[in-house]
This record gives sequence, C-alpha cells and structure tokens, in this order.
Amino acid sequence: MKGNIIMPSQSAQHLYYLGQKYPLYIEVDSEIKKIIIKWDGNAFTCTSPVEGEIDISKAIQSFYKKESRKLIEKRLKEYQSHFKVKYRSFKIDDSNTKWGSCSSERHLTFHWKLILFPIEAIDYVVVHELCHLIHMNHDRSFWRLVGKVYPNYNEAMSIIGAEKTRDI
Repeated sequence: MKGNIIMPSQSAQHLYYLGQKYPLYIEVDSEIKKIIIKWDGNAFTCTSPVEGEIDISKAIQSFYKKESRKLIEKRLKEYQSHFKVKYRSFKIDDSNTKWGSCSSERHLTFHWKLILFPIEAIDYVVVHELCHLIHMNHDRSFWRLVGKVYPNYNEAMSIIGAEKTRDI
C-alpha cells in the first residue's frame, strides 16, 4: 500500500526542529525495508513498511544525528575564523550530561539533541566549545572571549540551560 497516509498517534503528533514544533505525518509504503524520516521545511513525514503501531524513535534519532552533523559542521566553519587555533575533529554524540565538550587534543563533541533548539542556542554551544580551544576552563578570560565572539550568549544560555547536570 504505497502512500497510504495514517494520522499520527497521540504521542507522536509533532517533532521539534531548530526551536520550532512541526507536525509529523505517517504513511505506509510496503515496498521499502526500513522506516524513513523526511523533512520538507513545513512538516515531517515518517514512511513505514508496515501499518499499525510502530516504534519510530530510532529513525527519528538517526535523522536528528545526521541533521545535527550537517548543521554543526556549517556553524563550526562560520565561527572558526574568529580563532587562530583550529579544532582537529568533531563528532555528534548522545552524552547524557553535556551539550558539548572540547578535549585537550582539540576534539569537539556535540549532543545530537542540539538540533531541537533554535539556531542561537546551537551557535552559543559551538562558540563555547571553540573558546575551549584557547581556554580549557571557565575563567574570566574564557567568558570574555565567548562574549567577544557571541555577544548574546546569555540569552542563548537561558534557552538551552546552563546547569551542568541538566537532564537532556
């Protein structure tokens, strides 16, 4: 049954993306092998090979991870010009305690759930981690540099939450 649209279940009527809430539509296509998530700029469509109750959480997480990787790579390129030191690599992770991190070897890590927040919050985390390339702590020099590169960082912090133990 290709293209048979099914209304979303009560628990999955919408998804967040870049700080906005969008509808999620589910359709069935028996010709596909696995669940596919698509984004058209206005809504999400989940295409499933089977009808009935389905668990789409892995497909959604996979979609978010891919989109996070693409977006954060663009944002890193955007802000890297403010720094003389370059990062070596970055990855998308699912740490339960941090939005991002920077190792002493200059490897950056970002949580895939950042894609749920507005771009301002994502930019703040990107700049925050890039600043750790120069200051590996949160002293005054670090926060001055964050403010120089991203002056509205306090507003972005309030969106994303500043608590280290925040449950993400």
